[in-house]
Amino acid sequence: MALFRRPRLFEPAGSKGFQVRLAPEARDWVVGLADELDALLVTDTEDTRRLFPTAYPDDPERDAGYQILAREQLIDDRREAIALMRTTIAKPHMTVDELAAWMRIVNDLRLVLGTRLDVSEDDDDLDVDGPDLESQLIYRELGYLLSEIVDALTTTLP
Repeated sequence: MALFRRPRLFEPAGSKGFQVRLAPEARDWVVGLADELDALLVTDTEDTRRLFPTAYPDDPERDAGYQILAREQLIDDRREAIALMRTTIAKPHMTVDELAAWMRIVNDLRLVLGTRLDVSEDDDDLDVDGPDLESQLIYRELGYLLSEIVDALTTTLP
């Protein structure tokens, strides 16, 4: 039983795909975060380590080769999804592909922020007295947004 319900952010809308019920300030917020992610993609910082994981942890030479071959494609794919997010940010409806691009970017944002916060699977407590309370709240809001996107997209599965 849910005592407090939030309205669905993405509601199936037949041939139109999904009706988007994000407030304008939420739209601005998420695209602003996506812009920050876009700038981070070309950096080689600890923040992006979960975006470009090691493919061969026991073979540094093979892993270096993989990173050379795959990293640019991964960056290009993410930038394409960010660009799609920018073009769809004000739309009242989104297609499955557009919403799937949003899902990828929101997940990437959570990965970067989770790395900064050193989040693990066991972390569920909110440290209201901690110096990173704002980041923790952003992480939780991104989790809610991701959950809403996944719930919407599951309605399209056979």
